[in-house]
Amino acid sequence: MKKDKCILTGLFFGLLIAVLSLLCAFSSSDGEGKEEQPVVLSIDVLKKWTYVEGKTPIPDFIHAFDGKTVNMRGYMMALNTVDNIKSFILMPSLFGCCYGQPPAVNHVVLVKMAGGKSARYFDDVVRVRGRFHCSEERYEGVLLSLYRIDADKVVAK
Repeated sequence: MKKDKCILTGLFFGLLIAVLSLLCAFSSSDGEGKEEQPVVLSIDVLKKWTYVEGKTPIPDFIHAFDGKTVNMRGYMMALNTVDNIKSFILMPSLFGCCYGQPPAVNHVVLVKMAGGKSARYFDDVVRVRGRFHCSEERYEGVLLSLYRIDADKVVAK
């Protein structure tokens, strides 16, 4: 009887160690298979500084979002088509682009649809979800954007 009790105790502790080892392995994994929860990022946050080309670097409080999945709201300004949109500008409002001074480069976000996806045109507020990037993006020496999102989802607000 004493021998059976020792065997059962050994089995119990062996099983307990195995379960704890599995739990530790899963909790320390790199999160593969888990979808990252998006962070809400407002264009107002991106506008909280003054950009002067060649003189002011992107602030740390914005770099903190670099590489993270974000949700952003704004207005869509399609660049060249309103069907099967692959890229567009996300703006705080539509009034600055047509009736007044164009928005500053740090007041808009270039959205590129990820993975060959496309979006349809919305004439009202949209919500964009995707991976946020911040750095100067240039084409032939001309500054195109400071902020970009590789979007996996664009929906009407």
